Amino acid sequence: MSDQYDAAPFSHRAYAVDDAGREVPIEARAIVVRLASGESVEIPLDGYDAGDLLIYGGRMPEEDGDQAVAAARRLLVAPGATNLIAVSVVPQD
Repeated sequence: MSDQYDAAPFSHRAYAVDDAGREVPIEARAIVVRLASGESVEIPLDGYDAGDLLIYGGRMPEEDGDQAVAAARRLLVAPGATNLIAVSVVPQD
């Protein structure tokens, strides 16, 4: 398969918000957020749909197999408001 099919056609932009409320650009291929519980979520900034954002429980798998399954975490999503959701990360059983 050629690289043109492997590359995602869209690249999202990411920003950190400073104390003054300004958006500061982040140059990265993905954002990892480590929660106070020790769990993490990874948000890749490349995508296949301009309107979608993927969120991985744990880290984004680099390859398939047992190691990727062991590293995966479940995401629990609860609605909060029209424009708000709460995302919890829990280990697989």
